Amino acid sequence: MKDAPFVPVGRVVKVHGLKGEVSVALSAEPPFSVPENLAVWVVPPPSGPMRCTVESVRQGPKGPLLKLSGIDDRADAEILRGRSLVAHPDDLPEGWLDQAPSDVGLRVRDVERGEIGTVVDVIVTGANDVWVTESDRYGEVLIPVIDDVVLEVDEETGTASIRLLPGLIDEEGPHA
Repeated sequence: MKDAPFVPVGRVVKVHGLKGEVSVALSAEPPFSVPENLAVWVVPPPSGPMRCTVESVRQGPKGPLLKLSGIDDRADAEILRGRSLVAHPDDLPEGWLDQAPSDVGLRVRDVERGEIGTVVDVIVTGANDVWVTESDRYGEVLIPVIDDVVLEVDEETGTASIRLLPGLIDEEGPHA
């Protein structure tokens, strides 16, 4: 992953307060934290490339709170909700890249419906992760990463076998 131009730092989960702080679910597990003065880019960008610098980091009730340059009030911060922050690998703390590989890129196949899509993002919640998959057939599908749904992950082939719970997918899909 050292050859990647950018690596995920985290995902903006919510806005905190009125001065532009955001709560971030980090891509690396503790003891890692985001260093101050780290240059990060917002993905997908709200409107054109968006580079920010981490001005401050402090512990919030459910994870780190970041203050980013150019994000000075709640309205500015709301634009970042749900977006990812990425950084150049050389700028991250040593050991950050040694974390377990991300599920992004897994091809997801339901035992009844066949190909569901490819994992394009992982939402970290308090209870369990949620895979965000996309495909032409079903569009965006949110898949809870729980034992009742995820049957097997084959890291060698980059595939996951699942059994979707009722109501998790639009059977018609956008292009079915």
